[in-house]
Amino acid sequence: MWLLFVPILVLLVLTFTLVGMFAGLFWVLGAGWPWLLIALGAWLFWHEDGRHHRKRDARWGPQPVARRSEPVAHMHQQPAQSEKRPSEAPRQRPRRRTELPIDVQVKVEQIRRKVDVLLGYADRFPPFSQDLYLVRQTASEYLPRTISAFLSLSHESAEKPLSADGKTAHQELKAQLDLLDSKLDEIAQDLQRQDAGRLLANRRFLEARFGLRGGAEVA
Repeated sequence: MWLLFVPILVLLVLTFTLVGMFAGLFWVLGAGWPWLLIALGAWLFWHEDGRHHRKRDARWGPQPVARRSEPVAHMHQQPAQSEKRPSEAPRQRPRRRTELPIDVQVKVEQIRRKVDVLLGYADRFPPFSQDLYLVRQTASEYLPRTISAFLSLSHESAEKPLSADGKTAHQELKAQLDLLDSKLDEIAQDLQRQDAGRLLANRRFLEARFGLRGGAEVA
């Protein structure tokens, strides 16, 4: 039985010990609570004063200097108009445009008129006619190329000798146009002879078809 009293005794001793400790703590707190209040007030004052100083230092500390943004226009200023450009080449006077002389214009219109007339009788040329081919090429290539070669020259060069015989560009152009014109006249004459030959051939056909009847010739 005495073994049961040992734990109870130990428990009682621990209980009285804890009660004594708490009683002593409460006595100390009850006797020294004014000092505790003073210490707590001092700590709070020191803590708030430190925060106040930090805020004041942050408020009155060095502020970052804002960058001054200069207008872009000042960075890209154009040079003054009075400044001279270092390597400014002098302007060249425009070259005077070459024009066809009046006599050449008349000859060109004459050639174009003959071409139009001959092309109007294209059905009278024989199949695969070389003359008809030349007429068409004169209108589309030969005449425009001849005129373009002359107009590509400057006005001063048009009246200067081109060869040792002293012929100028104007004279050379007239000679080439005369060549085209004479060829068209030749083609027109050949076409006229062909028409006359066809007319005579038709007469021979009619004479053979409606020839002599009873010894009388149809007039």
